[in-house]
Parts: sequence; structure tokens; C-alpha cells
Amino acid sequence: MDVGFIGLGNIGGPCARHLVEAGHRVTVFDIDEAAVDRITAAGARSAPSAAGVASASEAVLLSLPTPEASEAVVAGEAGVLAAGRSGLVVVDLSTNSVGMVRRLFELCRQEGVAFLDCPVSGGAWAAERGDLALMPSGDEPAFERVRDALVCFGKDDTKWLGPSATGTLMKLINNQVFLVATQVFAEGYLLAAKAGLDIPRFLEVLRGGSAGMYMPLADMIVKRQWESSNYDVSLAEKDLRLALESAREIGTPLPLTEAAHGVLDRAVQSGLGAKFFIGALEALEAEAGFTAPIPPGVDKR
Repeated sequence: MDVGFIGLGNIGGPCARHLVEAGHRVTVFDIDEAAVDRITAAGARSAPSAAGVASASEAVLLSLPTPEASEAVVAGEAGVLAAGRSGLVVVDLSTNSVGMVRRLFELCRQEGVAFLDCPVSGGAWAAERGDLALMPSGDEPAFERVRDALVCFGKDDTKWLGPSATGTLMKLINNQVFLVATQVFAEGYLLAAKAGLDIPRFLEVLRGGSAGMYMPLADMIVKRQWESSNYDVSLAEKDLRLALESAREIGTPLPLTEAAHGVLDRAVQSGLGAKFFIGALEALEAEAGFTAPIPPGVDKR
């Protein structure tokens, strides 16, 4: 299949490589020339613009950082729709807002182009393995046309989820639950550390109780392992912001998510945006006037 790929970052780069390795004819574009060079070295071709990618493709996949970037790449000057390629399928793998997805679906429909929102979960690790969880929604026949390409980097049991923006809302809720739950543990840990509790015993008790479900990243938090990141504080802030925007459109209050977003926003404003998202704990530590030390005897690796 002739597949285009726009956005070759931590997720998009490995996905494009998997498509090449599976034998698809892949044309790519990214403003980062080094990222383009890595994929063309693996066997892809490059195009000078998003429109150039669309002109050479039956389906164009996007992996972009913001809703505004998705809009510009799809509908902007030299964007995908500028190619005038009726019958094209556009698949947005980005984490987007419900409102933007519906807008792009309609803009594409008016031009005879099918638009799928297909956000992904699993991070750069799963992208490298070719095992991302995919959440496709939109035009079901278009999904069936591109399904074989999508499972080159996604799970084999990927299924269409429903009308446009269904997958996006599921992704936003997935991230909302994960981010808020992780922050709940981080707050409890900071309270325990400042109170002087025995941290190994504290962790043992929580893991054996009902709080255990909120502790998937507990060891990384206790060891302060947040300097290196492929899902940073600024991205987490963006994801919760999009969840809140979408909830307002739907008319549903999310008070806990509002509070968690406030912490992430303050962390970004204080210069912590590039750290792994659990590093937002530093913003809470600053407010508490206390830095949680790594407990004695804990392996820092």
C-alpha cells in the first residue's frame, strides 16, 4: 500500500519504520530533517510538504503534538487537503480534542476524504515494539481499508470503535484516569515522606491494600526517576487540558481532573515541562517546602 506518514517523533518515527519493514511504500514529511533522514535511510521516500505526501499516498497517517498542528497539516496551506486527492484516507494517531476531531472529519468529508481519529496508547516503548494500543473511530469502511497497515505497529486485535471522536474520547479518558491516579499516589507519598513515615513499610502496606491499584509508577517516584522522558510534564498537561475541553463540550464536570491539571500547569510554569510527567511532584514539594529524599537502602537504579 502507498502510505504517507507525517510527524516522525517518538511515536511516529518507529511507526513509519514498521510500515517500511512490512513492505509498504512509505512517503514521509517532518519539519525535523534528521527525523526524515532516519526513516529514508530505512527505505522510505520523502516529500517536501504534507500535500506532497498526500499526492503520493492512498492513506496518510499523522502523529503530531497538538490539535493545532493536526489542523494545520490537514487543512492548512500545503496541507493534506491541498493535494485534492479524493478517496484518500487520513488517519490521525495524535491525541486530539473531541471538537477538533469532529471539525477535521467534516472538513475532510467535504473534500471526499475519509478521516479517522486513531489515538494510540503505550508510549514510545510500545511504538518501538510495534505493539501500540490503537483506538480507531470515524468512517468504518475507511478503517477496513487501512487496518492491515495500522496493525504493522499496533495490536493485532485492533477494532473499529464507533463514530468520529469515539476513539479520541476513549484515549483522553484513558490518560485522565492514569494521570490523575498516579498523581494521587505522588501526593500521598509526599505526605508520608514529610511526616517521617518508614517509606519501605509505607509502600508495603499500600501495595497490600486497596491503594495498590494507584501505584504503577511508585518505584520511579520514590527513586526520583524523572529526568529522562518520552512522556513529559508538558504533554501530560496538554492531555488533561484536552480532556477538560472535551468534557466542557459534552457538559460533564471533572473536578478531580481540574485539580490534577492545575498541578501539571504549575509544574510547566515553574520550568519542569521537559521532565517525565511524575516530575510534577517537584512543584508540590516546592509548595510543601520539603523535598522527599530517596530512602536509605533503596536501589536508585
